[in-house]
Amino acid sequence: MSVVYDVYGLAEAILGDEPGRLADVLGITWEEHDSDYRGRYFHASGPPAVGGELILQSNDLRDETGDYFQLPGFPDYRHLLLVNESAHPDEVRERLSALPQWRFLRRRELD
Repeated sequence: MSVVYDVYGLAEAILGDEPGRLADVLGITWEEHDSDYRGRYFHASGPPAVGGELILQSNDLRDETGDYFQLPGFPDYRHLLLVNESAHPDEVRERLSALPQWRFLRRRELD
């Protein structure tokens, strides 16, 4: 069975109320964290019956060498929603269709 990793992007420069909107649509509760690697980010277990892990973070990062993108292939998207190892990633995608500001960027499947 493949393990699926999906990424969604938000082009807005300011995250604003998006964590709350995502929580409502997905039926999750975010935990806010701070990391040297990710900066300020949000983490949650996937919705019940869907499972997996959700991470909401900036695509704009900075380290001792300067500014860089977490996903350089998507520089127009300032915030990323990572949906990792969900048993039903297409259900997550369907739920996110209620938030058109979030665009599906890519899917990776690993065996």
